[in-house]
Amino acid sequence: MKSRFIAAMDLLQEEATQGDLSLRRVFEILGEEGHAMLMLFFCLPFVQPIPIPGLSTPLGFLIILVAIFLFRERPPWLPKRYEKLKISADVVIRVSNVAERIWKVISKIVKARMEFFHDLLPFRLLNLVVFIGNAMLLSLPLPIPFSNTVPVIGIIFCAVGHIEKDGLFILFSYLWCLIVASFFMSLAMGAVHLVNF
Repeated sequence: MKSRFIAAMDLLQEEATQGDLSLRRVFEILGEEGHAMLMLFFCLPFVQPIPIPGLSTPLGFLIILVAIFLFRERPPWLPKRYEKLKISADVVIRVSNVAERIWKVISKIVKARMEFFHDLLPFRLLNLVVFIGNAMLLSLPLPIPFSNTVPVIGIIFCAVGHIEKDGLFILFSYLWCLIVASFFMSLAMGAVHLVNF
């Protein structure tokens, strides 16, 4: 049986063959109970090391917004000024293709386990912090290789954990935050060193 995620990606590709998609339409396809799918979709352009100018800040904001609605267990909401924002059909098709390839690999190891990381309020709060903290770092307009990729991996781990209620992946996202902190601390120390040089 085809997974909900693959079915959603197929629907995105099918609609993209008709032309560009509005952000509202992407929310309609992946929304309602698809908060984690939305976040995963928004993260995929950043899995490559080169930062994408002008994209990380708005998508970082949208990930934060979706994460808040996930925590509140409410359907994702989109500000009106973003509703008609167009995503090119080419981008939708390329991102959804990458998403399907990644998911086919992940689906072999992901499964429902350690569900307390998904269900219990203290962990739901911690998951919200993981999503928001990494999304804020993603939104920084830094022209530095991997500055988008490193925080995005933390969001992806946590989002995959939410899609399948896999607490092990959510735990991986907590551990990955240590790498994120080390990476950005190193950048900050390097910047301070350059200023004082």
